[in-house]
Amino acid sequence: MVNKGLQVQKVLDNGLAGGASALVELVEEHDPSGKMAQAVRARAWKELALKASDVGGTIAQEAMTRAFNEYKSVYDMDPERRVRAGLNLIGLSTLAAGMRLSLPEDIDRARVASGLLEDLNKTPQVQRGPEFHASRAEAFVALRDIDRAQAEIATIVQTPALNVEMLGAFTNQLKNLWKLAELSEQGSGIIKTLTAARVAQDFTTAKLPADVIKELATTPSPPTSQLEAILGPDGPQTYDWFKLGMETSQSVGVVRISGVNKRVGTGFIVRGGDIIPSLGDELCVMTNSHVVSDVAEDEGISADEAEIVFDAIDKAKPYRFSQIERSWRRTHLDTTVLRFQGAVPPASPLGFAKNLPLRDGKQRVYVIGYPNGGDLSISLHNNILLDHEGPSEGTPPDKSVCRVQYSTPTEHGNSGSPVCNGHNWKVIALHHAGDEHAMRRLNGRDDTWPANEGIWIQSICTAGRGETPE
Repeated sequence: MVNKGLQVQKVLDNGLAGGASALVELVEEHDPSGKMAQAVRARAWKELALKASDVGGTIAQEAMTRAFNEYKSVYDMDPERRVRAGLNLIGLSTLAAGMRLSLPEDIDRARVASGLLEDLNKTPQVQRGPEFHASRAEAFVALRDIDRAQAEIATIVQTPALNVEMLGAFTNQLKNLWKLAELSEQGSGIIKTLTAARVAQDFTTAKLPADVIKELATTPSPPTSQLEAILGPDGPQTYDWFKLGMETSQSVGVVRISGVNKRVGTGFIVRGGDIIPSLGDELCVMTNSHVVSDVAEDEGISADEAEIVFDAIDKAKPYRFSQIERSWRRTHLDTTVLRFQGAVPPASPLGFAKNLPLRDGKQRVYVIGYPNGGDLSISLHNNILLDHEGPSEGTPPDKSVCRVQYSTPTEHGNSGSPVCNGHNWKVIALHHAGDEHAMRRLNGRDDTWPANEGIWIQSICTAGRGETPE
């Protein structure tokens, strides 16, 4: 295992601090007052202090001291930014106390927080937007008044047209600086609920760390009363949907070449009998034949050199395959079903939707995979079902292959990902292709459009049963 201290030292030597210095130089060219440059330095040292919080020692001490000095300077000299600087000062001081680090000076955290609330209360009503309520929430956290903090958070989350970038930064501040989830069950529930709110919003991708997905999938939901208080009357349903998505993500793994750990695509757990009846309840993996195949023309890796890792279960545990049970050529269904060799992962098979969503331009779909061989992510932005060739209006050129097209952003590495419907995370298709400029349209049309494409899961099941498609 790589030593965390060495990792943080590398960040200090070559990463964040160096990058901040370069950014400061760039900012200073267009910032005669120096305020933006100072903000960049303060933020950089704070982030480095948070990264070093797991290892402590001189690295954490230096980063904490520098961050504290930068924010203290702003707090003392700049009334316009005093509130944000003061909140970061309190947070850093609280974090330092927990890590038993010294700071250039002691501050009375309760007195400073109370003073900041007095400043905030002078804000005119028309200027009290989400940032105002976020600052009040942090001040109440500093005073350990979690009930009032939660009330402010509810105001933020239920604001129409919420800025999700702001929500994400606010959630990270509460989680990483204030360690809110570690304070109490109520604090943990707030972080879980905010994370669900972020995922439920319309933004590019949810790239939650695999350990966070695992935690959210396996730990109890926040109390119904808390979900309703923060998210509104539909809060419990929203969180149930979100948690089901996290549980679904646990069954999606990254396919890689054994021994060299080169990631080549995505695969997901299925009940073998749902595709090939003779397999019964045996757990198998579905992916594309251009990801894993024993046919050279499909350009996939062979089954004996392939392995799969489910990052949201155990990123250190690879699973090998005994054989390819069934494979359809890349030019046909582009599907491979693999059987595990030995132990199987402790995850549930994904369920298949019997029917496709309506082609009304309003239905959302979600692609779960490992884009560019990176971290597990869920595509959530612009994720509209565009068209499909399924019943009852579809006219596929080849009735054995009904395809589905959607605008969900995907990248290399998403090949083999499940495409899930928008209401209960059932699989509607196996993702296999995309073209952001010129994907040929479905149902026999000759024109093109930007789209991504999957194979309808029921086309694959029909072929697995050896039936003739209607």
